[in-house]
Amino acid sequence: MANAAPLPRRFAFYPVLACFLGALLFAGCGKPSATKTVTTNSAPPVVAGPGPGEKVCFECNGEGTVPCRAPGCVNGKVDCPGPCLKLSKGIWKHTDIDGKPSDVLWQYFTSADGRWTMGWSEHHLGEVVVMQDGKPKNIGKCKICGGTTKVACPVCKGTGKETCPICNGKKFIPAAWTPTDNPWFNRQPDVIRLADGQVLLGRVAAEVGDERTIITRDKKILHVKVSDLLSKTEANAPAMPASPAR
Repeated sequence: MANAAPLPRRFAFYPVLACFLGALLFAGCGKPSATKTVTTNSAPPVVAGPGPGEKVCFECNGEGTVPCRAPGCVNGKVDCPGPCLKLSKGIWKHTDIDGKPSDVLWQYFTSADGRWTMGWSEHHLGEVVVMQDGKPKNIGKCKICGGTTKVACPVCKGTGKETCPICNGKKFIPAAWTPTDNPWFNRQPDVIRLADGQVLLGRVAAEVGDERTIITRDKKILHVKVSDLLSKTEANAPAMPASPAR
């Protein structure tokens, strides 16, 4: 029998290709599949509103927090308690110095013997000036504030916010509460209520006959008759207690 004619080279290549593809398929089995992105249509959380007999707190507008009221706190920062140069401490003044801008503020320090003085401008705020060997010396940036002159407020921890004193962070209050009749306001030791309905936070600074002079917290002066003042019991009548937290 005559030998069969050899296959064309292109046909001989196909079995090799099939084996190669089969090997790749086998090698891929058992491997973890690629990560799939799962999209969910979960609804956003619903914020509960005031309950029966409640309303949104008028002090915090339902946020539960108010700007920090600590003395000197601005956006969560207060003056550094360290000895660094600060515009709020010491005497600063404009000085005409050749070659220096006239609008720059300076603070001066006198040597222990009073024979000479040395000044530092506001461009050195946050640096510390100490007396060494009887002479003032700048020793560099304050180690407490890093030369910024400010530190985080210890009351609000630098957040600039504190829990609302009216709703205690609950966001809602009894509907009967008003800005001048609620437990927090009524606890203030300097509440003064007048017969005509006025409510003040202040003190009676002077008494002359039946005349009384009141100075409010915001430094306003008011003259009233003693008969216009309600008693302490009337001035601090208890308001309806807040509902328990939900």
